[in-house]
Amino acid sequence: MLSLAGISTLVLGLALAAGVWLLLQSFFPGYAFGWAFAIPIFAASLLAGVFMLLGGRRLRTSGTARQQEVQLQAVKAMVAHRRAPISAHDVASSLHLPEAQVDQLLTRLAREQATAVTLDVDARGHVVYDFEGEERRWRVLEEDAVQDEAQEPAAERAKR
Repeated sequence: MLSLAGISTLVLGLALAAGVWLLLQSFFPGYAFGWAFAIPIFAASLLAGVFMLLGGRRLRTSGTARQQEVQLQAVKAMVAHRRAPISAHDVASSLHLPEAQVDQLLTRLAREQATAVTLDVDARGHVVYDFEGEERRWRVLEEDAVQDEAQEPAAERAKR
């Protein structure tokens, strides 16, 4: 929006400065009245237009960064709430975002937590991210080891 305002200010201000210069120079050709009024209008228009253009660019950049940060926080919240494998399709439908964008966010989140993430493909062909996959896998292995240890003495007793 500021970019449009900046361009409009530049075009209209510079056109006004040119019009004032032409009008005053045509009425008073031997004097510098046209220059005296046109130069300040030109300078003010140029300064305001350039500031609006630069401000619009900076605002757009910071807005995009903030939007991505908020979307990443929303994805983190969904992952923490769900505590189960999650796909980009599930998140995209919940947050009403494009699936490709959600996949980028999940990939970014997976890179941040690289050791605790496992990836799989579900029956529909969607990539499924499991942010507790390593912990769940180790828990299962530990539970299996405990059960095996508990079953071994019972089997040895049955043999005796």
